[in-house]
Formats: sequence, structure tokens, C-alpha cells
Amino acid sequence: MSKKNTRRYQHEATTRPLGISNRADAQAEWWRYVSKQVIGACLLFPLALVTAVTLLVMLWRACKDMEFWQSREFIWFAIGGASWGLMWHLNVRPVTAYVFGHEMSHLVTARLFGGEIFDWKASASGGYVETNKSNTWITLAPYLLPFYTTIVLVAFGVLGLFIEMHAPVTIGRLHIVPALVFYYLVGLTWWFHATYTAKTIRLEQGDLTKNGEFFSMMLIFLFNTGVLMFMLLAASPSPALGLGEVAHCWWGVASDMLGWALPFM
Repeated sequence: MSKKNTRRYQHEATTRPLGISNRADAQAEWWRYVSKQVIGACLLFPLALVTAVTLLVMLWRACKDMEFWQSREFIWFAIGGASWGLMWHLNVRPVTAYVFGHEMSHLVTARLFGGEIFDWKASASGGYVETNKSNTWITLAPYLLPFYTTIVLVAFGVLGLFIEMHAPVTIGRLHIVPALVFYYLVGLTWWFHATYTAKTIRLEQGDLTKNGEFFSMMLIFLFNTGVLMFMLLAASPSPALGLGEVAHCWWGVASDMLGWALPFM
């Protein structure tokens, strides 16, 4: 047996949930699973609910201010989302690109946690990452953060160090504003992420069942709601719709919900 296959065999023998033969390990695995469901119910669910209501409140405030809907940032984000919607309607499904981003999310997160990568594959028919490291963040990474949107954020963040993002750049006869390209790509890639995440979650996905579907769904919902909140802040031209206002609104919603819940506890 090669060194690579030996490492893979040892990893599978010690980490594969269905292969656990040691009673103590099985009990520890069960307690971790139960603990995650308790955390999901007692912590993540209330946080997700408060964050979702806060997002709706902030969206309502933005709706009353027509300046938000008429802002170039929102318009180009919407155009990016509409472009993806048109692609989906025309049956343009870049499945390989999604699987690549999905598996790369696992791979990069595993490396960040110090894991060793034995092998990986991404194709239209599916993919996998073989590593000796596994935890909640590694298994749920593709659902928590949009891979391609993150690349866009990093790329334009670096680009912004060298050029003025809101100043037109002339390429031939075209006058391109980098900031508007940024919002277009964010809209395109985020809706790409949202569409395939929703599609994948509807399937029997081992990434979710391993951590418990309720716990996984609450964490995924919380993270994606937070991403939406961040994009709302970034796209808003109104100084009143800032981080301080969002924090104040979140705390107000949390306080009101706690006040409503206390009489029933």
C-alpha cells in the first residue's frame, strides 16, 4: 500500500462515523451531535430569528427611501442578479463551476484548520475532498460563505488599493466604472450561490446530516442573513443606514422579542 493510501486508510478508519467501533468514541460522537442540536435550538434559532427580523426592518426603512432603490449600487447589483436569473431560465447551468467552488470551500477551510489534503476532485457529476481534518466549519463552509462572491470581494479590495474605484477607466471605446462592475459581479455570484445552495439543501446532503439538519440549517440561515445585511449596508447611499443603526435595530428587536417571550417562560 502506498504512503498516500495508507494515510487515507488511517484517516477513514479513525474518522468515518459509520466505522466507529470504540464505544467511548461512539458515545462522544453522540454527545457532540446532541450538543449541536441544543445549541441550534437555544442559541442559533433565536439569533437567526432576530437577525432575520432586523433585516426585514432595515429593508422596510430602505423601501421608504427611494434613494436606495435608485442608487447605482443597488441597480447594478440587481442587474447582476437578473443576469443570473436569465441564465438559469435559459438552462445555462454551470454545474462544474458550482462543484468546484463547493469543494474548494471544503479544501481551503480544511487547510486553514491545519488539515492535510490527500486528494480532491470536482466535476459536473460530483466531487470530494479527502482530508484528515473535519469539523463543523469545514463541512458547512460551502453553504456559509459564497465562494465566488468572496473572490470578487478580495479581488476588488486589492484592486481598490491601486485605482479609484468610482472613477471611469477607459478601455478602448468603453468607459468602465470599477465599482459598478464590482456590484454587478457581487449580484451575479451571490444569486448563483443562493440558487445552488437552496437546490443542494433540498437533496440528501451528508454535509448537513453529519452535524444535524436543524443545527446546520440554523447556522446556514444565520450566516447568509448576515451576508445579506452586509450587502444592504454596502449598497445603501444613506448615511442613516449604517452599522451603528443596524446594531441599534438588532438590539431593539432582540429586546422586544425577549419581552414577548418572558411571560410564556
